[in-house]
Amino acid sequence: MSPAAETRRQPPPPPPSLLLLLLLLLLSSPSGGEADPDATSALPSDVCATCHANATCQQRDGKNICTCNYGFVGNGRTYCQDKNECDIGASKICGEHASCHNTQGSFYCICLEGFQASSENKIFIPNDGTKCIDLDECGISVICGLGGRCVNTLGSYECYCIEGYQTENGVEPFHSRTANTSCKVVDCGLPPSVPNAYSAVNKTTYGNKVVYTCQPGYVIESGNSTAVCSSSGQWKEADFVCKEIDCGKPRWFPNNTDIIWDNRTTLGSTIYYKCREGFQFFGEHNFSQCTTSQKWGNITFECKEIKCGKPPAIHHSNMIWNGISKPGSLVEYRCVKGFYNTSMKKHSFCTKNGSWEILDLTCEKVKDFVGIALNNSCLTWRRLNGNAAVNETYQLTMRMLGNDSKKTVAESKISYTTAEEAIKICLELRQDANYSVEVTTGSTNLALKVRIMHPVVEKKAAFSNISIFNDTCIKWQRESSSEENYVLQIQGLRWYQKQFRDNMTYNFTTSSQTPAVCLDLLPGTNYTVNISTTDLNHSALIYMRTPITDPPSPEVDFVSVQGSAPLFSLRKAEDKNGPISSYQVIVIPWSLQCNFDCYSLTRLDYFSKGTESEGYVAAEIPAKVVADNMLVFALGDRLYYGDFYNAPLKQGKDYCVILRTISKWNGVKKQSCVVWAQIKDLSSPPQRLTIVLLGSVAALCSILLLLLSVACTTQHISPSSLPRKAFSNDTGHLSITVDIARKNIASSSSPMLQTISLL
Repeated sequence: MSPAAETRRQPPPPPPSLLLLLLLLLLSSPSGGEADPDATSALPSDVCATCHANATCQQRDGKNICTCNYGFVGNGRTYCQDKNECDIGASKICGEHASCHNTQGSFYCICLEGFQASSENKIFIPNDGTKCIDLDECGISVICGLGGRCVNTLGSYECYCIEGYQTENGVEPFHSRTANTSCKVVDCGLPPSVPNAYSAVNKTTYGNKVVYTCQPGYVIESGNSTAVCSSSGQWKEADFVCKEIDCGKPRWFPNNTDIIWDNRTTLGSTIYYKCREGFQFFGEHNFSQCTTSQKWGNITFECKEIKCGKPPAIHHSNMIWNGISKPGSLVEYRCVKGFYNTSMKKHSFCTKNGSWEILDLTCEKVKDFVGIALNNSCLTWRRLNGNAAVNETYQLTMRMLGNDSKKTVAESKISYTTAEEAIKICLELRQDANYSVEVTTGSTNLALKVRIMHPVVEKKAAFSNISIFNDTCIKWQRESSSEENYVLQIQGLRWYQKQFRDNMTYNFTTSSQTPAVCLDLLPGTNYTVNISTTDLNHSALIYMRTPITDPPSPEVDFVSVQGSAPLFSLRKAEDKNGPISSYQVIVIPWSLQCNFDCYSLTRLDYFSKGTESEGYVAAEIPAKVVADNMLVFALGDRLYYGDFYNAPLKQGKDYCVILRTISKWNGVKKQSCVVWAQIKDLSSPPQRLTIVLLGSVAALCSILLLLLSVACTTQHISPSSLPRKAFSNDTGHLSITVDIARKNIASSSSPMLQTISLL
């Protein structure tokens, strides 16, 4: 509750018993204020007993009278009513700046808002000298709020904003208790940007500062780097200027130095110094950078001429050197006689870092025969003379000794050249003999002498690594280099020719360790080759299969006709170059020479050919269908032969007929072609052919009638049992032969097919 409300609070009411007594007196006594003399004379002898509750019995002039108490008016007996002291006036009874409050029989005063009693009581009666004095509200520190300044006035106060603050929701002066006005700190917002500078902004209110810093690569040129937020809401005192760092021209060195520089002089720019050829760098580093101090970094750089000095010496070697030790100078080392170089590299260069190349080179004493051993007639050793990977020639002299091991019975010499470090020479030794072997090197003239007594000779294999090449050639390996005789027994068979046999025998003599022999074998044949030595101690069996070659063309009679297509007679070709699989009849447009690539049109049938100028395959006849004598074929009979349609030829056209023979075996296909016929100016069949065909039909009908009559008799005879010679005329025999051939070849056996073939 506010102080003003507390000052207006009423005093506590009198007790209920007192109020009841006063009410009874008022009802029983007459109205009036002062004591009536007439009434007094009528008072009973005990006057005091009749006094009003708010009256006091007093003795005056020897008499007892009832007098209303202070604050009441009445006759003292019948009534005493409250006297309103505030009617006199608040300022008169309570003083200035106070309000008067009447009570039953009394009153009290309360200071107005903005004032307080001098007795510091909230309510008072001025009879003790209490008065209302001004209340200093500014004594309350937060009365005007944050940023507010209080000014006391008589009975009140005023609020103003201090520097750096401004009013919010009102104007100055303001009352914080009666208005929603307050003081808000001044905010200058984000500080202004400065070119090529940045600032770390924390607070933007009054009194806060912002410090500008030049961006990397820039330095302060002028001005104040600090801005302050002022009471006017503006940033002040910021006149900061940054300029780009420029280190100027870098340091130059003498003529033996090259520089690598992009001509930039800003912060971080780098210049590199490089010693020219023949000079070496000395110092901490060979570059300098433009720093924030606008100067190039210090550099301790110097180029000195490179000199490697005298080359290092290597024991047991001679140094070949011209005395120059500049980069690129060469020194060569050569081992003295009796020593060899253990490294492939024999020279050292003066390097750019001022030192000679390090060589892993030593000169070791020559050892040409190390680890000598004899294993199964083979003499082995290792050479350590520094010539690995370099050819060395060994002269070997082998002497077979007599029983006394002194006299030489036989002598042989072998020259052996090799670049291998491990040497192996196999000798032709006999188990019952003694030998003396001497080996001499060609380069060092070192000699090795070995005596071999009754060597253990391992029986050598006569054949190893047998292989076939060029289809008909055989080669193998053998360890012995002596001359050997071989016998080759050859047998050839063909699955497609049961009676075929090709037997041969060859004698072959060679001293080569990799002998090879080529045989005269027939194509399309499985061969078994047995190779054996003449003493029959060794043998090997080899299986060979020769590829097929182009099949021979069958014997055909070339036909050149005009006007009509002839009947073709096909004779079976001989399977001498491989099994014959089939025959193809190819029709192509006629040209002067009937030019045709035998390996073309392998699958092109009549319906897939593109234009009239292209040829096509009219028929494919399996070889097994062709009888041993021949097969008669009619071109253009509208039948299918295999996958190919034998289309009728067009009238007025010229054609060339090709017969292709195809051989397939073991995944290989070969073929050959022959020109079979030339047909010019094709026209309708002549009348005589029609007569022949009609005669054939008549003969056939006669045969059918004859068979029907025979079937009606009691003797049942099968038509198939009739002898073929019953058909005596040539025309009938020709027709039946054609029909039988077609029944075996054509893909359709319907009655229509038979009828067309006869016509």
